[in-house]
Amino acid sequence: MAVTVNGRTETAADPADPAEQATGHLSGLLAAVTPPGEVAARFRAEGWWRDETFLHDLYRTAATDPGRPAIVSQRIHRPADRRTVTVSYAQLALYVDRFAAALDGLGIGAGDPVAFQLPSWWEAAALTLACLRVGALAVPVLPTVRAHGLERILEGSRARICVVPDVWEGFPHAQALADLAPALPWLRHRVVIGDAAATGALDFAGYFQRTPHERGPRARRLSLRSDRADRISLMITVMSLGDAYAAALHTPNTLYANISTQRDPAGPGRRPGEVFYSALPLTSLASLLYSVCWPLAVGGTGVYQDVWDPGSCLDLMAAAGVNQAYAAPVYWSEVLAAQQHRPRELGALRLLLSGGRTSTPAQLLADLPGALGAPVRTVWGAPELGMGTVTRGDTPAERNAESDGRPLPGLEVSVVPAEGVGDAQTSQLRVRGPSVCLATWQRGGGPAPLITWDRDEGWLDTGDLAKADGLGGVQVMRRAGERLGGIFLVPVAELEEQLLTHPRVREAAVVGYVDAEYGEMPCAVIVPTTEAEPPGLVELRDHLAGRGVAAAFLPTRLELVGSLPRDDRGELRKEGLRSWLARIRPGVPRPVPVPAPDA
Repeated sequence: MAVTVNGRTETAADPADPAEQATGHLSGLLAAVTPPGEVAARFRAEGWWRDETFLHDLYRTAATDPGRPAIVSQRIHRPADRRTVTVSYAQLALYVDRFAAALDGLGIGAGDPVAFQLPSWWEAAALTLACLRVGALAVPVLPTVRAHGLERILEGSRARICVVPDVWEGFPHAQALADLAPALPWLRHRVVIGDAAATGALDFAGYFQRTPHERGPRARRLSLRSDRADRISLMITVMSLGDAYAAALHTPNTLYANISTQRDPAGPGRRPGEVFYSALPLTSLASLLYSVCWPLAVGGTGVYQDVWDPGSCLDLMAAAGVNQAYAAPVYWSEVLAAQQHRPRELGALRLLLSGGRTSTPAQLLADLPGALGAPVRTVWGAPELGMGTVTRGDTPAERNAESDGRPLPGLEVSVVPAEGVGDAQTSQLRVRGPSVCLATWQRGGGPAPLITWDRDEGWLDTGDLAKADGLGGVQVMRRAGERLGGIFLVPVAELEEQLLTHPRVREAAVVGYVDAEYGEMPCAVIVPTTEAEPPGLVELRDHLAGRGVAAAFLPTRLELVGSLPRDDRGELRKEGLRSWLARIRPGVPRPVPVPAPDA
């Protein structure tokens, strides 16, 4: 099927094309996935789900307060006078309509996957909402994923369109996508923000941003439908080493449950008009929830930063009047240091959230409130459910980082019985409730997604280990697929397994350390097979690269030890290694191997 785009012919999806019928086409497998009727009715009755989507929130505020800022976006590489971009609710509503009609013009319809690998720019938020408008499956990809990882995601999702910048942070995204395209017959369109002509791609500014598609007949047929609240609209991927990755598949209602259940006035809450900031990339679930969905639901503002820098973060939060801010602990550590070096006035800030898939050290919990002038709450969450638990901040266990808080209303957690008192035994952490994704899918683990409500009465195993904290909450003891890193998260367990394949490595652990310029980076702590011939860092990096490990996952520091610290059950004491690394300086000569750290 052919369509005309800016005077030239483009090929749109043809349902009869064999590529469309390829085995394992994820969107086709998910087309009929909906929650059981009785489950949906119960969640609606509790107010956790609704018959609207975030589009209704957008258009409602655009009608009542059109000039209100919906997005404040920092573009760090622009000149100072154009570095901050503000998009009003009226502008965002217009662009969502325009982008949706543009997608429709390219043959994108209900269930079709649309991939975009963009920095934290307003265009990524608008594309996410435009996909919801046409019923497409949004497939955000972290901008730090390189060609091999992008190919795996495009192959697994069968994305019809992929939107990338021409070059970002030195990497030629447009050229990498052009090189991949011949092996991806289902990829109908390559779209580039920036120089599209250099790779023969469709120009985003010309076709999506400047062409008034919303005035044409295609826009008029894109009605605002409430039945999409329970349809899968978002695919969140979690990369691993090798060719496997996991995907969580969410609906507008599983996302909305993260917001609707926030009724604690002292917690994140649902205060109208609040301003939200997240340090994580906008293509992560945490940032999509916290700086896109949540602001829309309360008529507030999302604040985006496209290149992480702790000082710029503080300046941006001060200028935008941020009320709530979310970040992983490694980001907060850098923000704390920057604030102590040069304090900023953050009078509008009322709440800090820290956590996700990594724990927050007790000292950081103690230092942040005084430095930033706002209380801090820790959260535990996962791509399969978003925010799962949040602390109240008023118990010694929480302040000492010995509790990850109580589950959000409606979320059932296997280690916490209904009466709120557990037996303090560590066990698999399973969840069930309105925020849990409708399906998960493992590339390399079988062609079919695992439908949440078709098995085990809706319980989903997060892979984490946890126990009841005795306060009605949870203490996560070990996180599945432990990851570290500032933006490109390193899958720790897989990297440790690859290190063990080196003939001169007897034991290996990978832990994070904070680099002043690059944030959290991976350090390989190695017990060599023989003391006389320990492996070097360059040798280990070459070995890992030869086994297909991406450059972003390679360790940047090496420490040699005589043994690894373990508890009485033989479990590796990662916290001991982290505190030990924090006390020693890299590059300082030490005996090889050094004794195992005790703390």
